[in-house]
Amino acid sequence: MFRNRFVAVAALAAALAVPAAAFAQAPPPAGAPATAPHGHHNPMRAALGQLNLSPAQKSQLDGVFAQAKQMRQANQTADPATRKANRDAFIGKIDAILTPDQRTQFHASLAQMRAQHKQHA
Repeated sequence: MFRNRFVAVAALAAALAVPAAAFAQAPPPAGAPATAPHGHHNPMRAALGQLNLSPAQKSQLDGVFAQAKQMRQANQTADPATRKANRDAFIGKIDAILTPDQRTQFHASLAQMRAQHKQHA
């Protein structure tokens, strides 16, 4: 009796484990980043991701985005004019890192994303 119950429980556990393994995520392909790009939630990161950035530019931009994180916290209690000034300063820091061609592409991508956002809003 105990043996039959044990076999039944083991069979049930095995039956449940096989489908669960089928839903496990496969590892990313070779050469692909291990994490999702930041652009999913951040349109500026998405726009920058479309540019051919050098490693030095990527490093500089990481610093700018780290500063922006602190700025966002301060912006929560700031008036609209201050928030706009902070946003403009943030974009100015990004522009200073980009080449003229990259800057043009960046602003075109942002404009396109804003237009798409307005259509869906």
